[in-house]
Amino acid sequence: MAADLASGLRFAAQPVISVFVPGSQSSPPDFTSGGTAPVEVQTYPLERDDPGWFPYPVVTEYDLVFDELPADLHAYLGHCLRVACAAAGTVVWLGFEGSFHFDHVLTEVSAPQTYGVCAPGVDPVVAPDLPALRTPEWQAVIRSFLDRLQFPR
Repeated sequence: MAADLASGLRFAAQPVISVFVPGSQSSPPDFTSGGTAPVEVQTYPLERDDPGWFPYPVVTEYDLVFDELPADLHAYLGHCLRVACAAAGTVVWLGFEGSFHFDHVLTEVSAPQTYGVCAPGVDPVVAPDLPALRTPEWQAVIRSFLDRLQFPR
């Protein structure tokens, strides 16, 4: 079994990086870095059905579709987190396909499915590999970003 993140980023046999951004976004951030760009950016507004604890009524999911993942995947994932965080002004994260649920944003439940996170003024954090996602240390990292979540005004 491959332990690198790239092995978890295939959906329907095509590599997809899913970036989750709280709030409604007018347009996607520019995910181009150097010569690396997705072939397509699919945008999905995920709307909350009930007034749960999460303060945003919408989280925008950007699925970055690739023919092949970038050679320096970790650097590219960090770039995606930085530009999405700058655009949103709050915590953003990377999650595997099907991982999102409003009740579990940045919790221990979602930590094994959340492979990167960023907050304003903080460097992005990307998991080194798939086994790291199951550790108590990774859960603590993800939980610490929940405290940095900027609530809408």
